[in-house]
Amino acid sequence: MGTKRILIFAAHFYPCLGGYEKVIYELSRRLIEKGYEIDVITCSTEGASVNEEVDGIRIYRLPSWDILGGTYPIPKPIAATFKILFKLSRKRFDLVNTHTRFFSTSLLGLIFAKIKRTALVHTEHGARHSILSNKLIEAIGEIYDHTIGSLIIKSASRNIGISEAARDFLKHLGAEDTIVIPNGVDTDVFRKVETDLAKSLGLNGAIVITFVGRLIYAKGVQDLISAFPMIKETIPNVKLLIVGDGPYRRQLEELTMETGWSKDINFLGQKTREQITEILSVTDVFVNPSYSEGLPTSVLEAGAIGVPIVATDVGGTREIVENGKTGLLIKEREPGQIAEAVSLLAGNKQAAQENLARKFSEAARLKIVNNYSWEDAVMKTMEVYQEIL
Repeated sequence: MGTKRILIFAAHFYPCLGGYEKVIYELSRRLIEKGYEIDVITCSTEGASVNEEVDGIRIYRLPSWDILGGTYPIPKPIAATFKILFKLSRKRFDLVNTHTRFFSTSLLGLIFAKIKRTALVHTEHGARHSILSNKLIEAIGEIYDHTIGSLIIKSASRNIGISEAARDFLKHLGAEDTIVIPNGVDTDVFRKVETDLAKSLGLNGAIVITFVGRLIYAKGVQDLISAFPMIKETIPNVKLLIVGDGPYRRQLEELTMETGWSKDINFLGQKTREQITEILSVTDVFVNPSYSEGLPTSVLEAGAIGVPIVATDVGGTREIVENGKTGLLIKEREPGQIAEAVSLLAGNKQAAQENLARKFSEAARLKIVNNYSWEDAVMKTMEVYQEIL
């Protein structure tokens, strides 16, 4: 049949290191190892080259505006954009794969597929309408989902949800032919390692709470920071590590100053996966306070390393974290519940609580190793591609 060429449309991609970008990168890299050719069209928001090749993935970056606080890139309708798209239109592609319905790149992918008369596969990373601090824009986003987003989904030959929750959302938007293909996690990378990071960060035997993710409003980090003074009441020797970057960082740093505990809350910025592994290896409790998730990559990574997890019960999170079995699920926007759950897992060193945290972490790691393999994700994706082709 010859080598199959896949053109992926993704709003964010390398060198960004968020969960969305990681998933598309890992899947693309592994598809190339299976004999596919992968090209990625993305938005230029990081000052990277217009085009480059990374691990065999050919990347094309369109000049873009970055609106809504840096969360929503839109390709600029200028000559440079059309030049890239025209160049790609002259190439043969067997299939177009768009990612997440609300990004304008997915609409662009639909148009490209229609013009080229190429099959379209859509992968949905969300499990609900977008959560934003501006309620008017949030309402506009919901209208967009039910019009343009629904058009993209209904036009696809097959829709892939990264979780059961994402598949339910696809059906909510009118999808009929859907399949669930969960994200994977590289357990060869995300495993506990020996490191002197605690010493270099000045943790000094403290109880360490960690968040990893993009710093945007919908990740709910503001609730974790608001919970920190309450956690301090039961765990005086506690530190909070916030790993990641994003447009909401300045507001989060201001909130940190207001708590009066800025010396114990550390913003570490964006880190590589190897650095994240070291950070999680010195972490006592991982907290994901998000308002919206498809299937949280950071929770998979923390669980694979064996860190006890506290997470909001949103989207596909409950597919990883079974409350009272592999971690603790809490309500979103509830700092008090964050403090209570963290204190339960790390409030003191009594044997019963140590065993509880250990029980959760061991059960979570076993579940993740057995159910979230990249090899499985790649094989299932190839089956979808081959069926359509």
